[in-house]
Formats: sequence, C-alpha cells, structure tokens
Amino acid sequence: MALKLRATWLFLGVLVAPLPLWADSSLDYQNRGDRFEGVKPKPVSGYDIEVISVLADYQEPSTQLPDQLRVGFYLQSQAPVHLTVREQDYRLYYWLDKVTPAKGWQAKSVNEYTWPTKPVLRQLDQKLNPYELGVLIRLGKETPAENEEIAPAILYHAQPPERISGYLFTMKANGDARLSCKVLRGKESAEVMTQTFRRLPGGRPFTVRWDAAGAQEGHYTLVCSGYFLDTNQPLRQTVRFFHRPAMR
Repeated sequence: MALKLRATWLFLGVLVAPLPLWADSSLDYQNRGDRFEGVKPKPVSGYDIEVISVLADYQEPSTQLPDQLRVGFYLQSQAPVHLTVREQDYRLYYWLDKVTPAKGWQAKSVNEYTWPTKPVLRQLDQKLNPYELGVLIRLGKETPAENEEIAPAILYHAQPPERISGYLFTMKANGDARLSCKVLRGKESAEVMTQTFRRLPGGRPFTVRWDAAGAQEGHYTLVCSGYFLDTNQPLRQTVRFFHRPAMR
C-alpha cells in the first residue's frame, strides 16, 4: 500500500508541473533515431535499493550546457549493453535509453556515444549542469537487480580524462536506511574501501565515492548492506565492475 501511495503522490506532482514543460509533445519521451529520449514521468521505484548512476569521478569544465554530450566506457567483454541517462534527482523527468550505436559496442575497447542537447535538454533547461545527470550502463540484464553488472561511464562533452582516478556510485533506498558500503578487489575479495551511512533519507539519492588512484586494473565489487530503520528489514546491493585506469 505504501508503494502505491508514494507512486500516487509522484503522479500528482507531475500533474501540477509547469504547463510549458508538459504541453510541448516534441519533448515527450520518443524514438529519436539512435536513441529514445525525452520527458518520461516515472513512478517511485518499488526496489529496496535502486542503482541510478555509476560514473567516473570527473567533471569537464563548462560555462553553459554544451551543444552535445558524450558518454565513454570501457567494455571488458562482449555483452548486451543497456545505457541510460537520467537525472540523479527528479526535477525535469529527463530520460534517455535504448541507444543503438551505428557500429555496435566493441569489447576490449573504449566505446563512445554522442547526442545533441538541442532537441530536449536545452529546451528543458538552458543552464542545466550536465553533472546533474547520471549515467548507468548495465551489462546483460536491462532491469534493476540486487546483483548488477555495470560498465562505469565517463560523462563529458569534448575531452575525456586520460586516467580514471575515482568513481561515484549513486543510488537511492526506498525508505530511511542505514548502510555500510565496501569495495572489494578480485576473487580474493580484498577490501579496499569502506563508507558508512548512519541515516539515509528514503527516496533521496546518495553517492558512494571510491578514490581509485593507484588501484590496479581488474575486477571489483561494490557491496552495500544494511537495513531499513523503521522495520529492520535487511538491505543488500552489489555492483560488479571492471576498473581500467587508462582510457586511451
């Protein structure tokens, strides 16, 4: 029942959004050739924890919203790629997914996807900070799961970093929660980082930052575990990813 009530309130919020934003059908979420993009109201998630974004800790300077944005990522092995760009915290209800690159995604390579900001993003907010957006690249499965396989993304508009020195894992819990998050290296599960959140507000994004400077190339796993504060119901989320420091 609680989930239905939360979804209802979000829907009501959509109904009272500023009229110009919703009246222009050209901004609706729709097929735009090599992607689906637009305004896409979305009910509150019923998942205990939802992974929103996994990004390299990098921000390219910009004084205004660039004419185009780029997402880069290293694909360690061949797998179905599901790329989603969305706001880390809902404001404009922007959504981009179902990307079909012209040449396909290449394993053992740095892949890149570029899209223009004029058709949608610039119409929604000309002063939008691109780093209000999150990027999630799921491998294999398209839908959220307790155990995720993710390719970390780089968001930029002109020049990507030469090396990746850290990561930002952005998630949200479906209720007030306490969590402990760890990054483990390889099959031996050697712990390389721990971050504890004593009280996370439900439905609000939070970010786990891992300083990966000096970390060896290889497979890593982010493990977040804890419980809801009101019910003590356990929570757990894992994100498996491949860290490749050099991006060129």
